[in-house]
Amino acid sequence: MASLFSFKKFVALVVVLLFFLVCFITYESPGVVDWRSLRGIAFESDDWGLAGFVPRSDIWQGHNREDLSPGKFPEVYWESTLEDSLMVANLCKIMASVKGADGLSAVFQPNYVMSSLSYEKGPEGWVWKRYDLPQFPPTYERPGMWDAVQQGISSGVWYPEYHATWHYDPAMRLESALQTDFSVEMAKAGVTLFPGSEFVRELGPWRSKSNLKDELAHSQTVFKNSFGRPMGAIIAPDYTWDDRCEKLWQEMGVFVIQAKREQRNPSLHKGLSGRVEKFIKRQWAVLTRGPKVYLERNCRLEPVQAPDADLVVQTCVNETYRAWEKGSPAIVETHRVNFAHDDPKIVQLGQNALNSYVQSVCDDVRSLPVFLVDKEISQLQTRGVSWVIRGNSLVLRNATHSRRLVFVDHQKQSRWFILAKNSVYVTKW
Repeated sequence: MASLFSFKKFVALVVVLLFFLVCFITYESPGVVDWRSLRGIAFESDDWGLAGFVPRSDIWQGHNREDLSPGKFPEVYWESTLEDSLMVANLCKIMASVKGADGLSAVFQPNYVMSSLSYEKGPEGWVWKRYDLPQFPPTYERPGMWDAVQQGISSGVWYPEYHATWHYDPAMRLESALQTDFSVEMAKAGVTLFPGSEFVRELGPWRSKSNLKDELAHSQTVFKNSFGRPMGAIIAPDYTWDDRCEKLWQEMGVFVIQAKREQRNPSLHKGLSGRVEKFIKRQWAVLTRGPKVYLERNCRLEPVQAPDADLVVQTCVNETYRAWEKGSPAIVETHRVNFAHDDPKIVQLGQNALNSYVQSVCDDVRSLPVFLVDKEISQLQTRGVSWVIRGNSLVLRNATHSRRLVFVDHQKQSRWFILAKNSVYVTKW
């Protein structure tokens, strides 16, 4: 009888442990918004402002580009380049061509690289020179581009966020870019690729926290001077970061982190054990996140890296509806290379795909989406209300089923608003 009782206790313990295990495995950040009805969409696009990979594709003429030995990456990136005024203006036009359920246009969130290194000839010979936004190296001269950026921001369809300072370890670039005659020639021509560059991560574990802190502090100043507001979200370059980076971001006041699920944590083991470890660490981070907010990319719009762009668009549309059905906002990943490239055909393909996507999700006027940025989603997820300045407009949202107070604190201008349930309020700021 005693043994039977002990067995029942053992079974009960196993059931309890399994219950908590299932809860841990399936746990996601709790939210107070019904995304099934709100149908939010955000576009997160990396690499904007990066003066690279090449200033123009004819750089490779007469050369075997593979001899540069930068590492492996998708073929289309060999001719990836800094955006120009027309590329930015065309994307802004696509965003302005549709309106969401709140009457506001779609909004594009480009994640920017703040600084560039350029190898230039000076009075005393060839030297490295630094440029911070909105300045670019002479090899990447783009007349009118920054005016197009500011126009997009003023129109409320271009909402920059932070990606990186350099997108590579600057010390390792200085060390490696002049290793061979070919790499020196390419550095002089403005090519940012160099031997082993694919593995030279900006946030690599070998870099000291003090250096990373200094770079982030400088980038925060450059970002505010360039865009008129503090950075609100971050996506690590190459998805590579570790725990100390998250602690640093939090110390520096950046709490919204994109693409946690895609993280490449260099401190983890390789293979199956590393994947299991990554999952456990991610679940634990979400469970104990504190003031941090993780925004996961659940829709992929990368048409220029696929053989069938139309299929990519349709798949992304399907992923958007699937995200809403699961009770999440649709967060669309789409890199700059889809829209900024030295090949006009690539640029047109990417723009057509983006236009097709936004037209498709707005096709049914009875169930339009709402276009948001990370700042809004993070506030709605945690508080049910949000505020953001888009262009010259202040946009306030209450996505709850009760009246809520919204406190707006922007550059020493603080105001209180009371919003009715499930409402949007837009006013000049």
